Amino acid sequence: MAKIFTINRRNLIMYASVVVICLIGFAGFSFWENTNASVSKVNDVPEIKMLSITVEPASIVKDLTYGSVTLKGAQVITTKTFDLVATVQNTTAKKMTNIPVELEVTLVGDDTKKITSPGTLPALEPGATARVAFRQIKILGDALGKSATDGQHLMTIRIKPNPVGGVEEATEASFRFTVDTTVKVPTTVKKQ
Repeated sequence: MAKIFTINRRNLIMYASVVVICLIGFAGFSFWENTNASVSKVNDVPEIKMLSITVEPASIVKDLTYGSVTLKGAQVITTKTFDLVATVQNTTAKKMTNIPVELEVTLVGDDTKKITSPGTLPALEPGATARVAFRQIKILGDALGKSATDGQHLMTIRIKPNPVGGVEEATEASFRFTVDTTVKVPTTVKKQ
């Protein structure tokens, strides 16, 4: 005698859907694992690490209001010229020489107002730190207590590659600050 099997199409479609979803999930997981494996091989620590960046005279952090615009916790520079000092560290086991360092200051919203100051760090031993100073940087705009945009600056300090000197990777750090010479400096902050 012959047995007859009946298959409900609805159940067949459900089982096939579950199998397809499992296959897609397995393929996605395999792809994700391969991608993570290749990303984790990248060195997370830069060759030259920026430990700190300071502005002299010291900037202050303050809430600023210009008309209806309020800048919460804005970093404010209250002078027309300032110095920038960056502390960098060689994180490799090799000595580096003739390290190109560049400071770029841009007025936010106006790319035509830009200052670029190149420099060179002569040598940096393995694990050693050094200070790089850019002196008498002139501001590009002043909020003067009236405009939230007229005094906003973007400062970027870059370590550029120099394979001959042992520097193979570029390193960069940026931050924004506002210049407003009308802001009163608290008595606890010395103005130089």
